[in-house]
Amino acid sequence: MHLRIKATTMALATVGTLAVAAAPASADVNEGYVTGTGTWTDDWADEGPISEATHSYNNVVAAWQMMLYADGYFPQWAIDCGFGPTTTAATKRWQAAHGLVSDGIVGPETFAKAATKLSVYEGEGWFYYDGRGDRFAYFGRDADGKWDMSLGPDLEWQTLTYTEATFSICS
Repeated sequence: MHLRIKATTMALATVGTLAVAAAPASADVNEGYVTGTGTWTDDWADEGPISEATHSYNNVVAAWQMMLYADGYFPQWAIDCGFGPTTTAATKRWQAAHGLVSDGIVGPETFAKAATKLSVYEGEGWFYYDGRGDRFAYFGRDADGKWDMSLGPDLEWQTLTYTEATFSICS
């Protein structure tokens, strides 16, 4: 009997450890960055929100605008790191076309749907968003799990932060 209790305890401990290890990445906008750990495929499913009302001027907004551009919903010249009426309207159209609630708020569900268009590019840590036709957005994830993106005329790389707009096109 005592042996069976020990075996059951060991089995439960092992299952509990596996359940913790298999949990998806967990992000908090208060961390200030788009981040992830483990597999990259679930990193964006807990990001946001960004909208006209919250976190409306930063590099994450620029990344979202670039994805909207890649999918044909937003003009490239309008990418400015600011979530204004044009970004809201484009977001609502994108959400409706992808079977989501069309509220203009980019939260976990919208980011998760967008992440389905990510693919590995030239090895681990490099990714591309596959838009319409020949439109792409390029992303990276560093060893600390922070995501960054290439943008602008010089294709500069900047960390996807919720607290700053550091791309040169945002000034």
